[in-house]
Amino acid sequence: MTMFQPADDQLLDEYVLDQALMWMVTLQSGVSGAAEQRACAAWRNANPQHELAWQRLAGLSRDLRSSTSALPAPSARQLLRARSLTSRRTLLKGFAGLGIAAAMGLSVRERVLLPQLFSDYRTTTGERRPVRLAGAGEVQLDTQTAVDVRGPQLTLNQGRLLLATAADTFVGIKTAHGCVRPAALSRLIISQDLAGQHGTQVQMLAGSVVVEPLQGARVAIGTGQQLTFDRHQSSPAQPLLPAADAWTRGLLIAERMPLAQVIEQLNRYRRGVLRCDPAVAGLQVSGSFSLDRPDASLDLLAKVLPVRVQRIFGYLATVVPA
Repeated sequence: MTMFQPADDQLLDEYVLDQALMWMVTLQSGVSGAAEQRACAAWRNANPQHELAWQRLAGLSRDLRSSTSALPAPSARQLLRARSLTSRRTLLKGFAGLGIAAAMGLSVRERVLLPQLFSDYRTTTGERRPVRLAGAGEVQLDTQTAVDVRGPQLTLNQGRLLLATAADTFVGIKTAHGCVRPAALSRLIISQDLAGQHGTQVQMLAGSVVVEPLQGARVAIGTGQQLTFDRHQSSPAQPLLPAADAWTRGLLIAERMPLAQVIEQLNRYRRGVLRCDPAVAGLQVSGSFSLDRPDASLDLLAKVLPVRVQRIFGYLATVVPA
């Protein structure tokens, strides 16, 4: 047994490892504060597997800082990707502590993991899935999306979805910022607090919709338009972005898009942590990239731009100058 092999041989759920990585990167980012530290402590204390994942990653981090070359890559990769059959019930119990901490006043950012556990329908990193609504239409969920369904009423708790409404059926979609009421036989994309987006965005592929901010005036838009709204107001309607629904086909279509934004999009579909060096963040990117194979998309970026991808055990990746 090597010094990097877990002594107890206990396997860890990949989702728990993702959470541990997120907390570690957050606390080491240099911009975290007391709220983040309290939330991380609550998460670690909520479940023995959480603490075990944290300690193993902390050990790897120390070894990386001291001597990266000393790490036996196969053992470290096996440690990072170790899986177990942890049940949803166990995870729910483990998150009770984090829920209590959130109720004590922590920000929404510390509660971002909870919708993926408590919502009626949810997708994991890199997953997309269809959901058929009884008599109300069809929904396609994007990666890292969580929704609740109560009859014809949807609540988007996190992420992005495409909704195709049925004929003569009223459907309402609630978000943290208000309500979206599409007409029958409409097709629209609704997203909430994606990277680089503040509020709820509505993109109309067909039909029409009425947007109702929680404390603002109603506004209607139609086919080929989009807008973003928060709790107080809506932005002016804008022309629909080209290939707005490309994600439903597993594609990211970029047209002079900053590299940092491309990386943010790929990061939502890639397990682990993906970052962009500020030195290359402003490079302009045009092309079609696979969301289903984000690492292949990173390799393609390295071929067409003066960048390279630094990877550590396949989990941590940073796009840096070539």
